[in-house]
Amino acid sequence: WILTRRCQLISFAGLLFLTSLSLFLCRYDTTTVVVTMSPPNNSMMMLLLVNGFSPADISSSLDKLKSQTKNLGTHKQREAYWQAYQDLQSSVNKYSNLDVENGKLFGLIKYYRNMDNDSDACNDDTKIEFEPFTKRQRALVNTPRLMMGRHIKLLVDSDDEGDGASSSGKEFIMPWFGEEAEAAYHDITSGEECISIDSDRGLFVSTRIKRKNCAAAASNLKSFAAVLEYVKDLEPKLQSISWEGHQPPLVNAYNVILTGVWPTSITNHLLDTNLAHCNTTSMHEIYDLFETRRNQHYIAQAEELIRRMLTEQSKNSATKSMEYSVHFGSMKDLACAKRNALLKKVYIDSSKTKFIQNAKDDEGSFELVVIQKREGSNAGVFEEYGGIVFETFYKLDLSIYG
Repeated sequence: WILTRRCQLISFAGLLFLTSLSLFLCRYDTTTVVVTMSPPNNSMMMLLLVNGFSPADISSSLDKLKSQTKNLGTHKQREAYWQAYQDLQSSVNKYSNLDVENGKLFGLIKYYRNMDNDSDACNDDTKIEFEPFTKRQRALVNTPRLMMGRHIKLLVDSDDEGDGASSSGKEFIMPWFGEEAEAAYHDITSGEECISIDSDRGLFVSTRIKRKNCAAAASNLKSFAAVLEYVKDLEPKLQSISWEGHQPPLVNAYNVILTGVWPTSITNHLLDTNLAHCNTTSMHEIYDLFETRRNQHYIAQAEELIRRMLTEQSKNSATKSMEYSVHFGSMKDLACAKRNALLKKVYIDSSKTKFIQNAKDDEGSFELVVIQKREGSNAGVFEEYGGIVFETFYKLDLSIYG
């Protein structure tokens, strides 16, 4: 009996040790280091893209950012950002690996904070995450003239006497703050690429932040027919700026835009094609047009789904069936389909933020398409049907699922 009891105690102690070890290992994964935990309603307050700065370099750069923001925004906002700089300075050493280029960091630092609008100070709940670059991501970031935006360069001592410090040209930090931080993170890691053809500068693949010149300007694009022929053979020329893997964009119904100055003999004939013209070279204006065209394409798809739903309703009226594969308008029905793993694809108005965020957090097996609804006289069928239309895997009556 004593021997059996000892074996039971040893087995229990071993199980306890393995459980503790597995919990410890799960806490520190190899891709994301989490410094402090926070409630899920925290928003990203700051994003730093770090390319080759040591923790000391980052701390020095944050000091400069703090001095540059002394007169910006309200006192509460300044306090929040100064606290963020201090949190980052105290935590950034945890990411450094002295075995890798003397502790230099290459990755994305995300700072989350729960801002309490009802108080004069910020909530103490914060979260800091570091996502190190893969080899491919590091090569992408170091591609010349690819990352567009504010660069804080690393200053190095000049060899010439009296010249002081100068920029190394290789290492840099790119900062984003507030709402721009979340948008920048999405753009860098998952932003859809726009394809632009400039008559003077050539062929580009770009998002708001990333841009890559894929080919020099073609000299034979003097007629509308020549442009169509060029676009038809475009895909082999396109290069990847994808964050995950080598994925050059494919030409679709909305992502090819002519930029800069083009003759009217070409631009006047674009209406019935998959092309558009933007008389500028501004990346933001080009991407604004791209997003508008993509939104129109999504609305057209959603309204085609609604027409399919109306056809189903017409057919079911004869048989009095309540089973449909397309549904609209009801958040209750949408939640029911999602909860029971029946949801295949949903087109939803961007104002339904709670469902959209939950869907992104769950990373479910359905396709989520977020649409910016049209306002006033521009509204159409999609808005008329409540800004929600979704497809299930098969025909069913959602009312029986409760």
